[in-house]
Amino acid sequence: MARKMLVIDDDPTVLSSCQRIFEAEDYYVATTTSPEEGLSLVLDTYFDVVLCDWMMPGLDGMDVITRLDQTSPGSAVVMISGYPSIERATEAMKRGAMDYVAKPFTPDEIIKAVNEAIQRKEDEETKIIERFGRLTKTGQISLPSIDEKILQALSAAIDERRRTEAQPSLESLSEPERLQEITFAVLDKYERDKNNLIAMLQAVHSYAGYLSYEAIGLIARELQISEHDIFGTASFYAQFKFEKPGKHLIRVCTGTACFVGGGGVILEAAKSRLSIVPGQTTEDGVFSLERVACLGCCALAPVVTIDDEVYGQMSPAKLSRTVDKVYRTESVKSA
Repeated sequence: MARKMLVIDDDPTVLSSCQRIFEAEDYYVATTTSPEEGLSLVLDTYFDVVLCDWMMPGLDGMDVITRLDQTSPGSAVVMISGYPSIERATEAMKRGAMDYVAKPFTPDEIIKAVNEAIQRKEDEETKIIERFGRLTKTGQISLPSIDEKILQALSAAIDERRRTEAQPSLESLSEPERLQEITFAVLDKYERDKNNLIAMLQAVHSYAGYLSYEAIGLIARELQISEHDIFGTASFYAQFKFEKPGKHLIRVCTGTACFVGGGGVILEAAKSRLSIVPGQTTEDGVFSLERVACLGCCALAPVVTIDDEVYGQMSPAKLSRTVDKVYRTESVKSA
């Protein structure tokens, strides 16, 4: 099967050159001069590689690759620019690009860069696959929660302190009050050391499911750094979200194996059933939807996870039944 490539560049000459070069290499090549259209295309089609110009009207290339890292993390991204510099190349790599190529480039140069970028991306996916443990016979595995043991210990310590002080338990507090208690406990654990900022953010994010503006403001005040610096740091990592997620998270894999097996159809079914797109939460707050590049379960493609459970050989009908089951369970809980 031919690999798929998307080229985003406001120069029609570059688009036609890339199309000619890579179609000769048996690629399917889609091109666009619009960054916004390019970001829309990756929601509907899985591209093995994306070539993106740095300077374009509207969104610049850095913004595009940041969004690509969130919406199409399985794609190998190569930044191309007529104004190359070490600083720009470094910034592009930080935001998720696999390589950086200066214009004008020869066919051999761009082909070599693309091949190496794809290989590096495939190596990353292989490491992800190896990181997940063995599957059970039912095709469901439990995924480890980040900082779960740390959070359990912190929660227990908070409850013990509040008990000795004759204060209500952590669970009896309002959500903002609980988050504030946890944030202070995390700050204490890491001794308010700025070098541990990422670990602090991970712990708070794991507890709440997102980084609230209130939590970021509290951390900023306690560490005596600006909220802008914290946002700047956290925004480099796709794992951090800044909006409250739904009670249940659905992840639809559109990596190579899943896409070939119908992952795109499953994603469309999820969007239709929930009336949201990846990155959004249903109006009732029950479900959030994400599109991911790999879940480490390629043998069970197409794969969907709902919270910590992995469901293999998914179909639109099976997805709908699973969503209905979760809604029925939520109805019983709220009755």
